[in-house]
Amino acid sequence: MASSFKPSDKSEQADDYNERGISYFNLKKYPEAIREFTKAIKLIPNEPDFYFNRGLTYYSMKMYEQAIRDYRKSIELYPDHADYYNAIGAAYDDIGDRNNALQAFTKAIELENDIPDYYYNRGNVYWKLNKLNEALDDFSRAVALNSADQIFVYRRYELLTFMGRYDDAIRDLDQALKISPSNYQLILAKAEAYEKKGDYSRALEFLEEAAKYMPDPNAISPKVNELRSKM
Repeated sequence: MASSFKPSDKSEQADDYNERGISYFNLKKYPEAIREFTKAIKLIPNEPDFYFNRGLTYYSMKMYEQAIRDYRKSIELYPDHADYYNAIGAAYDDIGDRNNALQAFTKAIELENDIPDYYYNRGNVYWKLNKLNEALDDFSRAVALNSADQIFVYRRYELLTFMGRYDDAIRDLDQALKISPSNYQLILAKAEAYEKKGDYSRALEFLEEAAKYMPDPNAISPKVNELRSKM
């Protein structure tokens, strides 16, 4: 039996399935999204975004092997799309395959070298591989590309603290606090850095500063008492 669809009809119906899949995905109805993306793929099996969207859905369901399979197909069909490599890198990282994750994030950066998230993601892998200087370079690149995103600054602070570079970590937090001076989490982090440095007086000072902005200032009372006992 001949198909009743013209090529344009087939393409339009596949797009409809894809759009439905996106709607289900946004509603976190992942099995329904998988079903719609699969329908789109059956109609147009050489459209990389259909596989990518289904891969994202599998990833959201923590079905990493299925996600990787779809991401690979997307890359096969469109090997110059940086987001595809970033996505497959995240999936590899989640299954503990650090080397493939590193290669994927590096490829994403080679294709688009001005996306801070790619450096942030690769920096996290470098850290897990105990390549701390490389991780610091990547976090610094992410900050340079978008210093307003506090997650990049905070991650670099965490690494600097891990490396024992407390003064550098504090300087990082000071830069972040210029943008968001009432962010009590950043102020608490600054208190923690001073505590690790052994400067309990300054740590206490910033704990008390953080309390001014916290929804429950009493939550830090045990830490305040602990620091006072060390002074």
